[in-house]
Amino acid sequence: MIGTVVRVSVEPPAEVPVKVPDEALRPALELAVGVAAAGVKLRPPLAFPSGLKRFLRFHKLPPAALSEVRAAVEGDDAFRGRLASVATADLVDEVGVLWLSRPDGWDLAITELIPEQAVDDQAALRREERRRLAAQEAAARGRAELLAMTAELDRERAGKVAVMGDRDRLKSELDEVRARLRDAQRVEHATAQTLAKAESELATMRLAAAAPRLPTPVVIDTMAVRNLLDGAVAASTDIVALLTDALGELARADSATDEVSFEPARSPRARRKPIRLPGGVLVGTVEAAEFVLRIKGALTLVDGYNVAMLGWPSLDLDHQRDQCTVAAENLAKRWNMAMTIVFDGATVEGAHTVTRRKLRIVYSPAGVSADDVLRAEVAGTDFVKAVVVVTNDRAILADVTAAGANTVSSDDFLTLMRR
Repeated sequence: MIGTVVRVSVEPPAEVPVKVPDEALRPALELAVGVAAAGVKLRPPLAFPSGLKRFLRFHKLPPAALSEVRAAVEGDDAFRGRLASVATADLVDEVGVLWLSRPDGWDLAITELIPEQAVDDQAALRREERRRLAAQEAAARGRAELLAMTAELDRERAGKVAVMGDRDRLKSELDEVRARLRDAQRVEHATAQTLAKAESELATMRLAAAAPRLPTPVVIDTMAVRNLLDGAVAASTDIVALLTDALGELARADSATDEVSFEPARSPRARRKPIRLPGGVLVGTVEAAEFVLRIKGALTLVDGYNVAMLGWPSLDLDHQRDQCTVAAENLAKRWNMAMTIVFDGATVEGAHTVTRRKLRIVYSPAGVSADDVLRAEVAGTDFVKAVVVVTNDRAILADVTAAGANTVSSDDFLTLMRR
């Protein structure tokens, strides 16, 4: 009986992947985080897996983070290849080198090395010491950069102090020139009065000389009159020279500081009269503020940031300005007011004058403060028109009060807007 040979093909057992514990790969995983952290500072920055971003500040990874870092590295073969090109057994260990480079048979080799790695505590300590020293060097570099930035900030602050000193000096010189100009204007006025008086006396003397009823001829001292007229002419010439010098100095001071020029002189009769409060209403109260603000035909000028910063201190500058503008416009509509808000505009992008139905918004030009714009607005308004200035700035209050304007504190203005 011939037996039948049956050939049975036996498939080789499937290769079972070797499971390498996350803890065994700690040196390689911490190297990956360190390389990614250093690569961020390069220009251009080094590409690395996005999953490593949240671990860039870690010098030693917690056990819970090892699996997530491992998954990020294993998911980016290009980044793992760059790590393999710089990894050495001294820097990570043999297990880490094999895991990163992955030559043929790397997984089996790792299974043989893992027990050795568990007992090689001295090598792990050495690697940890190298990582600690590297972290100290990075911290030292960071401190050096911080010291350099601090020194630069100090230099900028010193420069700013010097600029502010020059600005104050120029402003003081400008104030002195303005005072000299006012003195010259007073001298001119006095001289004009003297000249008018001399002409009047001369006319009187001529009439007396021509009168037919005079019993005796009138002798006119023409020499005395001529001397008086010559003195008046000389005084006028001196005034013109003084005004010319003062205007030249003022022009030079204004060109150096870019400040608003002096307000033009007005006739003594052209002076604005402040609004008078009715009986029983006290100055500096909310009732007084409401009375002057409701005067028909009056112009209200608001120191924008003085009110905005007081009323909305928790907001940033842009939102303070927006809130102040909305509240002021609502009040202007309720009381049918003509209102202008003045803001410092040098740092506001695209700042320009905006005119609405009941509200006009003005931004000061570069080099000019909102305070000087407020003063110029008061000086440029017709003196027959009542003006109310809203601010807590004492310097502005003194100047506009002297110009005949009424004043309202920013606190009272905020109270009325919020009713």
